[in-house]
Amino acid sequence: METLSFTFGVLSVVAIIFMVVIIMSIVKVVKQQKQINTINDDIAKLWEVQSHSVDKIYQVINDNESQIYQTINDKEREIQSHVDSRVDKLMSKQLLKS
Repeated sequence: METLSFTFGVLSVVAIIFMVVIIMSIVKVVKQQKQINTINDDIAKLWEVQSHSVDKIYQVINDNESQIYQTINDKEREIQSHVDSRVDKLMSKQLLKS
């Protein structure tokens, strides 16, 4: 009878230890799952920020490109106007000489 009681006692202790290990494992799995969800949310936020940053960069590039083309067109008109005035002046001098 003592042996049977001892065996049941040992089995009870083993069962309690086994249950504690299972509960600790479940708690760790739940914590890991929460961490994974947090990391996934952080990755999604970073992806959104990165996408927004790329869009802003493209917008800045397009704005700069528009400004460059506008400056080139302005300078081209300015040069053409200057050349026209010089040609007109030269033509008027030629007409006065003749």
